[in-house]
Amino acid sequence: MHHYGRTKRIRRRKQANTGKIVISKEIIALSRWMKHESRKHGFRWKCHLCPSHFSETGRGMMTKQSLSCGDLLVSIPKQLLITVETVLMSAIGGKIKGKNLKLSSQQLLSLFLLQEKSKGVKSFWFPYISVLPKSHDTYGDFSAREMYLSPPKLRAQAQNRITDMKQAYREVLDSSLGEAILYEDFVWAWFCVNSRSVYYRSAGSEFVREDGNNLALAPYLDLLNHSGGAQVEAGYNEKRGCYEIRTLNPYKKYNQVFISYGNHDNYHLLVEYGFTLPENPNDVVQVDYDDVLEAAEAVFVSNMEKKQEVIAQHNLHRKLSCSLEGLSWNLLLMTRVLAMDWTELQHWKSIMTGVPVSDRNEALSRQIAKTVLTKYIQQNRELITKFPEQKSQSAVEKMLFSILQTEERMLQLTWSSVT
Repeated sequence: MHHYGRTKRIRRRKQANTGKIVISKEIIALSRWMKHESRKHGFRWKCHLCPSHFSETGRGMMTKQSLSCGDLLVSIPKQLLITVETVLMSAIGGKIKGKNLKLSSQQLLSLFLLQEKSKGVKSFWFPYISVLPKSHDTYGDFSAREMYLSPPKLRAQAQNRITDMKQAYREVLDSSLGEAILYEDFVWAWFCVNSRSVYYRSAGSEFVREDGNNLALAPYLDLLNHSGGAQVEAGYNEKRGCYEIRTLNPYKKYNQVFISYGNHDNYHLLVEYGFTLPENPNDVVQVDYDDVLEAAEAVFVSNMEKKQEVIAQHNLHRKLSCSLEGLSWNLLLMTRVLAMDWTELQHWKSIMTGVPVSDRNEALSRQIAKTVLTKYIQQNRELITKFPEQKSQSAVEKMLFSILQTEERMLQLTWSSVT
């Protein structure tokens, strides 16, 4: 193992944060197109960022100047946003209106991408289409082996989303739009929208399903990478007629600039966006309510019916998890309720102070927690042993393996804390 001096460590961090400008013909064409079309509509193309390659994240956006809190990162005129209005004014939109269909904004945007992709260089949107990924590492493209190697809760999450996507695809096929849309093509478009769209509140339309998903695609903006620590103000500026992003973080010149997709754990990031974050502060190991009850019964806890009533009435069965910080608050309280004798149960609210009820209660509470954790540690180890050697792992399998290693660490640390 190499032990770097302070100066060398600082230099390495700086190198990881600064980028090498990416000169690809597609990116150059997109940048020129954005600048030209913005000016054509009376906007001055404002962007202090340029696409670059970074050692830790791959492609991202580098700032060409120092940025302060409140500085504008990028401004995209409405004419260069792909909204549901854009779709409804297009050829595919005419067919949708002609058949009086009502589709979700994600379905509409997906159909539009497929329409424009089929036009090739003749499409107005070709410079944007050409920089979209050819494939995704999200749930729609998980192989059977990747699904098999996924933690059960992540697998269930992915399977639920696949069910939703297949339903959306069937609706499109049943609408008889006259388009021979292959499932794999729909999956590509669906995930381009799913992973790259921004919130945009369109005017209501009889052809758009009100499902709470108000989406639009913003060319160039989706080159920005996610960081849990990034803070931005983003939204459509009605007065200026453009979609704007302002940073609430300062950045040094030549550093990578980030946005945040929200406070998501690595399950969500992998399933929805196809990437994970190292040391993600939102990561936890979710614990099933039934597993805690099973552990309590295994150590012969009494008065279970009354205890479950107390737990349900006060929602202590929700947000059960463990992390690098140990048991979640609700999981700690739940194990203490389950460990109570009848006398303690009459005054169960005393646990809300966080102070142990009694030595006997604390010992039994820890035993319940330890029983659950032992089961989860065993399941985690069994899944880890099923992975192929690292050199044979796919990109998704590498991310899954990293997730399982993080969960193993959380479980072991929590197990030690209750032992």
